[in-house]
Amino acid sequence: DRWFVFDALLVTLMILETWVITLVFFFLEVRSSSNLSDLSLLRIVRMVKLLRISRMARLMRGLPELFILLKGLRAAARSVALFWVLWWILIYVYALVFRLITDEPSVHFGTVPDAMNSLLLDGILPSHSNFVNAITKENFVYWPLVLSFIAIAYVLLMNMLVGVLVEVVQAIAVTEKEGITVSGLATDLRTVMAAQGVTFDKGLNKESVENLICEPDFVHVIEMAGADVLTLADMIHVFFEDQGDEDGNVTFEDFVETILNLRGTNPAKVKDVKSQLRAIKVAVKETEVAIRGALFDEINDLRTVLHQHVTDLRDDSRAQTLTSDDDFGAYGGSSF
Repeated sequence: DRWFVFDALLVTLMILETWVITLVFFFLEVRSSSNLSDLSLLRIVRMVKLLRISRMARLMRGLPELFILLKGLRAAARSVALFWVLWWILIYVYALVFRLITDEPSVHFGTVPDAMNSLLLDGILPSHSNFVNAITKENFVYWPLVLSFIAIAYVLLMNMLVGVLVEVVQAIAVTEKEGITVSGLATDLRTVMAAQGVTFDKGLNKESVENLICEPDFVHVIEMAGADVLTLADMIHVFFEDQGDEDGNVTFEDFVETILNLRGTNPAKVKDVKSQLRAIKVAVKETEVAIRGALFDEINDLRTVLHQHVTDLRDDSRAQTLTSDDDFGAYGGSSF
């Protein structure tokens, strides 16, 4: 295991620094702290221990939400960086203005860096001003470290937390609103069906739904739900073909779901495309049957007309033949 080897190397370095080197200098009677000051470079090796933080990447396997948040930070890195650049430009410009208009020595605006520090800590981050100033007095190197920590942990992550909470609340609001819409639609449909004497204990049949579409109250309920009544009327045969049972009936829940799926605000899904393809197939099949029936009727009419013409021609031919025979007989009898 590579992590095991890495941990073993860190432990070895700690043992060398803490015990071995101390014992060596003890037996060599090196007691002066000035001589030991050269060994401070060895402490830099201890910074390698910070690499152990990378082992937290294993948490990504158990908590994929952390990985999503990190990807979100990565995606927003450019926008956040531009925001920080604009922020520092604004602070710099105002620091110059305050420095120019301040004639006497000032605690906050004595120099441009002091003015920028005051505007940033006392103006933008007042709750962290005392903490940052106290740490900076100990060592100026701490200022960028503490400020970067505040920027990431307080400004960036807290704002991201607010965004996540807003998104969650919005999703819950949409879900609750959809539940209220479904409940209201089901209640109104039950009221209209009860007024029309339609029962749905054993399901709804196609004929009852077609009769309901002609009722103004039913049309009003459908329109209030945001669905299109004409589309519902066109899709009845497809709906009963897909959702109907052996007797051709559908449940009340499936009927309500179908009405909700016909709302114009719904996004298009693969299911909708498949339903549209089935509707097109049914329409093409019905058109084909209608065309075949019309052609069959036309062919029968044409056959009848042709038969009548052929019969008339035969009758005319026979009449002409009989007339010719009579004329020939009369002519022959007179000549002999």
